[in-house]
Amino acid sequence: MKEVNKEPFIHLFSCSTGYYLYDVNTDSILKVTPDTYQRLEKRENIEENEQIRKLKKYGYLKTSHVQISEHPVTKLLPSLYENRIGNLTLQVTQQCNLRCDYCVYSGKYYTRTHSNKRMSFEMAKKGLDFLLSHSSACEELRVGFYGGEPLLEFELIKRCVEYMETQTKDKAIHYQITTNGTLLKGEILTYLIEKKFEITISFDGPKEIHDRYRKFAGSDKGSYDTVMQNARYIKEHYHNFFISNVTFNTVISPEESYSCIGNYFKGEELFQDAVFTSGLVKDEGKKEKNTVSDRFSEEYQYEYFKLLMSKLGKIRKENTSVLGREQVEFLKMLRGGKQQDEDIELPKKWHHGGPCIPGIRSLFVTVEGDLYPCEKVCENVELARMGNINSGIDIQKASQILNIEDITSGQCKDCWAYRYCDFCIRYAEKEKEELKTCLLRNCADMRKKIEHVFKDYCVLRELGYDFETDSLRKGTENGRK
Repeated sequence: MKEVNKEPFIHLFSCSTGYYLYDVNTDSILKVTPDTYQRLEKRENIEENEQIRKLKKYGYLKTSHVQISEHPVTKLLPSLYENRIGNLTLQVTQQCNLRCDYCVYSGKYYTRTHSNKRMSFEMAKKGLDFLLSHSSACEELRVGFYGGEPLLEFELIKRCVEYMETQTKDKAIHYQITTNGTLLKGEILTYLIEKKFEITISFDGPKEIHDRYRKFAGSDKGSYDTVMQNARYIKEHYHNFFISNVTFNTVISPEESYSCIGNYFKGEELFQDAVFTSGLVKDEGKKEKNTVSDRFSEEYQYEYFKLLMSKLGKIRKENTSVLGREQVEFLKMLRGGKQQDEDIELPKKWHHGGPCIPGIRSLFVTVEGDLYPCEKVCENVELARMGNINSGIDIQKASQILNIEDITSGQCKDCWAYRYCDFCIRYAEKEKEELKTCLLRNCADMRKKIEHVFKDYCVLRELGYDFETDSLRKGTENGRK
């Protein structure tokens, strides 16, 4: 039997505003004196320190760790899958009219490659019927269309929408599509607007960068001009729809200049007031991992610093990069409200924070009818497949995907970043043993990322930013941050 750890379950860190400890059991960050920090770090003469005695008195510095790895939702899976599947994504085609260099289906990842496989209406109907028959507890339904390039199957998409409208009268239905933007015109555009589709357009920045990565299939011609023409048309003729229903997603290669891409979006009129999401070229499942240049890192950190300064009123928001704004939102999401709603102690049975409930956020149906937790997972990994549209969801497989911590539980339970770990089945490149190696290989980077978030959080709060109201306080608080 493993010896029980009697040391306080904490993580110590320091930054420009002082010394801090993260108390894992209560999920709290506390500012401490240099003497307290040093004693806890060295584990020497701890009881002689008055601040440490007070911290223990008020419930901090507990030694408790999770003992049994089990996601708290595990026993609810049968009921959830029977009544609460409200989001479905149909892979209507595995074909695309572009050949993007960093696409997960480009052959550079441990997943499928582009093929001529397309979803039949019969298969799509099975998927939609599954959604309809397993969503009794959902007031709203979401249907997404994914590829390849889903608009290559526009007629199928229309049939799916028409079918849903005949089958559902008492629920609101929202339609979503992720597209490269080259086909957003004419009848297709009119229909998507009429049905109030939420449209995500892939767009990577200046012409020379976008065209370097997003070329039409079978040619060296880039797609920049076509996408820009279509996007400008939407904004000019359907401005309200453009603002409310169109999002741009930018895939950033670390081989490019981060500042160049950010400055382009900031200066291009089309993108003023547009909603952006962005991220680096996907690393999970990539055969050759990305390398990030020093220049890229410096430019990224500088732009992120400017965003933090904007939260403190030192820089106007319009002078910051649109690409990094979601990083600040991520910081708010991770720590916002935590100090007002502390836990008391880690439960004996629990699971780290990584996996969502497989298939609940967006059940992914492939062209051939296989079911996956979402569109981000590798389709060539049997471990990630949670069933088939004909036989339904395999509860045992779904439970294994949800409880991914089982693979690395020995290491996870003693990790200070346990609550913030984001590892899930999307990290699966091959099968179980390789997945364990992959997860553990990425642990150090994950902890480093979380510590950076903690430091940014502490500095912003110390300088007067209130995460709950998204505004500056008149004064700063002492002690707990």
